[in-house]
Amino acid sequence: MTEAQAAPADETGGDKAAELPSGDASFTPTLWGKAGPDLETKPSSVVTPCAGATETKDTRNDESTAPENTPHADADAADAVPLSKNARKRAAKHDLWQAKKMQKKGEEKAAKTLKAEEAKAAFSTKMQEMTEAEKAEYEAGRKANRDERMKQAETAKAKKHEALHSPFSVVLDLEFGALMTEKEVKSMAKQLCYCYSSNGKAAVPAAMYFTGLDGDVGEALTKASPGYQNWAVHHKPEPYIDALSKRKNDLVYLTADSENELTDFVANEIYVIGGIVDRNRHKNLTLNKAKEQGIRHARLPIQKHLALSGTHVLTVNQVVDIILAQLELKNWDLAMEKAVPTRKHAKEEPGKQTKEEGDGELSE
Repeated sequence: MTEAQAAPADETGGDKAAELPSGDASFTPTLWGKAGPDLETKPSSVVTPCAGATETKDTRNDESTAPENTPHADADAADAVPLSKNARKRAAKHDLWQAKKMQKKGEEKAAKTLKAEEAKAAFSTKMQEMTEAEKAEYEAGRKANRDERMKQAETAKAKKHEALHSPFSVVLDLEFGALMTEKEVKSMAKQLCYCYSSNGKAAVPAAMYFTGLDGDVGEALTKASPGYQNWAVHHKPEPYIDALSKRKNDLVYLTADSENELTDFVANEIYVIGGIVDRNRHKNLTLNKAKEQGIRHARLPIQKHLALSGTHVLTVNQVVDIILAQLELKNWDLAMEKAVPTRKHAKEEPGKQTKEEGDGELSE
């Protein structure tokens, strides 16, 4: 989840980013970057030694390193709690699922290979039946199609690199790896791929920054998309507060907990989105971070322009989609309608108050 999610509307909000209150330089830090009573760190199993790393230790005359077949080891084995019946069933079911998965994967690979061989044989037969004139015409058509695809690829690549100089900037703050589980870190890496893809297709793309890459999320992104270093993105291993220190006054942290509501995006402002998937465990995390660092903060006007059903949590890529849609359409209603998945839209029921009529809050 991202902190820039749906939040209760504030009747006093509505200032543009340029008019947002200045950051509170005297704010007492809340240790947003450290584990505390409300900040569950991810399991230690996520942080593992590098492959091949060994530790040299002199075990001579070391009585603590007893062989596994010592009486102590036998006693530990005897005291081990056996798996319950349900646990054994789950394990057997998992093993069966893995076996079926591998079998299906092998069958799909064999079918793909067979299809490729059949296509190759059909192409060879087709070429043998052609006259020289038909072959020349066919090759000319293939070359024209190949040239067109290359031209389109170059155009798309140029557009992505032009976005690096866009007056609108979006920062993905990736410093929260220590607060997520391994599964959540992988989910965040996948969302970054969606963000980059959406920005490349957008009518009005933004200059995108990935900051805090020198951490767990950056490592997960490398595994999810090894070629991401070639993306048209500003890659920053350090935190955004350091990478953009000369433009601190332009920073605006988008967080659902802010009392300031954004009315539109302003050119030359830099909008920061918290790159975290935490199922809403960490309350006020990004708001406290913005206050600690003395930068401005605001929330998107989601409740004013869209009624949500079910969970009111938006993912990082959905927030990016809202930003890109608003930059293009300049209409929050249309932007929300376009960017937020239909499954999250609330269905109007006869006789029920709408979001404009009622006082209900969006639960976070």
